[in-house]
Amino acid sequence: MKAVITIDTEADGAWSQGDRVTVENLHAMPRFQALCDRYGMKPTYLCTYEVARAKAFEPLVQWEKEGRCEIGAHLHPWTNPPFTRADAVDLDSSEYPGYPSELPIDRFRAKMVALGEALRARTGRAPTSYRAGRWGFAREHIPVLLELGYIVDCSVTPLIDRRINKGLREGGPDFRGAPIFPYRLSTSDICAAGDSPLWEVPVTIVYPRTAMRRSALARRAWSMLKRVRGAGILQRTLSLDPSWFRPYGYMNARKLRTVYRIARAQGLPLVEMMFHSSELMAGGSDEFPDARAIERAFGMLESTLATLHADGVRGVTLSEFVEQDLAPTARAA
Repeated sequence: MKAVITIDTEADGAWSQGDRVTVENLHAMPRFQALCDRYGMKPTYLCTYEVARAKAFEPLVQWEKEGRCEIGAHLHPWTNPPFTRADAVDLDSSEYPGYPSELPIDRFRAKMVALGEALRARTGRAPTSYRAGRWGFAREHIPVLLELGYIVDCSVTPLIDRRINKGLREGGPDFRGAPIFPYRLSTSDICAAGDSPLWEVPVTIVYPRTAMRRSALARRAWSMLKRVRGAGILQRTLSLDPSWFRPYGYMNARKLRTVYRIARAQGLPLVEMMFHSSELMAGGSDEFPDARAIERAFGMLESTLATLHADGVRGVTLSEFVEQDLAPTARAA
């Protein structure tokens, strides 16, 4: 089994709406990279435009040159030119909090060109891995990503319906029908396998309860029951919702290890973790608001990575996984 650790590497404070954005959280990355090095992990830093322009981005560039990580692309429309407002500098508030999937396709392409050029100027190579901001991926994006040289997307969150999370005008994608395994994307449905050259490596999300994994009836019943007042008590008691391989503030190492072990038992070829770079800096997110919470986050990460390492799980970057594991298998088939 392989492990991919993806970090949405972006501005401080989740999604700032001020006229300026800061990326102080990049100063927390050396500690995290050292942790990954210790346990044989090779993180994929999916970087926004403001990160690509920051002075503190340089260590990440060096780590990639040393083969210790990968630098990919992460599109936040509101901080990525070309902007709608002519006077926008760091951020266009008129585009916040829009999904990339809400952009006209020509504007999506223009923003992706600008992001790719910014990353290439700093790293010397065009990015080949991508994640949409706010998970706002659409089938119309596939030809653009392929044209620009991308080989893998990781925007799909299986089992999760994002339609209630509003952007500028629309809700997010419904990923409930997406495979939990890596797959070649269909050009007509991003939740279906197809014959596109672009691979999808979804975030690892599983049902911790056996009954929820095995029974569609149980899942439908819970989706209706969740709307009833007091359903939160059931969730806290029985853990009926899907669990992410993600160090949320309410997670701990035991719960993360449970997600990993369920994924392994289900035969997944890899486990993919995700979180935000701002979650490694005290005050950078609501999940980990102070220094004590940050120490808990690093402790959770270390314990989890130590388990993966002890089990012989090898860390790879997103593009390495496609090039070494997926593409050769597809050619052989």
